[in-house]
Amino acid sequence: MDSRLTYGCMGLGGAWDAPDYGAEEIEAASSAVEAALSIGISRFDHADIYGRGKSEAVFGELLARDSGLRARIQIQSKVGIRLGEAGGLGSYDLSGQAILDGVAGSLRRLQTDYLDLLLLHRPDPLLDPAEVGDAVGRLLEDGAIRAIGVSNMSSAQLEPCRTTFPCCSPPISWS
Repeated sequence: MDSRLTYGCMGLGGAWDAPDYGAEEIEAASSAVEAALSIGISRFDHADIYGRGKSEAVFGELLARDSGLRARIQIQSKVGIRLGEAGGLGSYDLSGQAILDGVAGSLRRLQTDYLDLLLLHRPDPLLDPAEVGDAVGRLLEDGAIRAIGVSNMSSAQLEPCRTTFPCCSPPISWS
């Protein structure tokens, strides 16, 4: 089930500025997922902001339609970007509450009980490592996520978290 390639789901759910999705977007997503699976891609990448949530919601429709699909795939999603007015970039937010709320929203839209991997989407200059670690630790303990990672961050940006993420045992180390 663990594939080396990942299918990016940002394009699922229709146009970014469309207010909703329908049967056409669900069928397009179904075709894309089946095509990915047919060539051995079983990891699907989401973010809570993709399509303003529609990408995850459409994928959730597929999971609801096919009770065996979840067991055949891995789902990763990202949190940490707040959309501004008119749906554009607002700010980066990796506060503990934003992480917890982002994961809860993703799970609801995806219609699943857990994420195989949660990625912190972008560096947040106001990040409090202990707060992030507490939130991620709770999610791991509750089974809402199975693993944690980062997206679009350098090791220097993660250095403050290296020893303060209580969820990381042993603490994060860089080679």
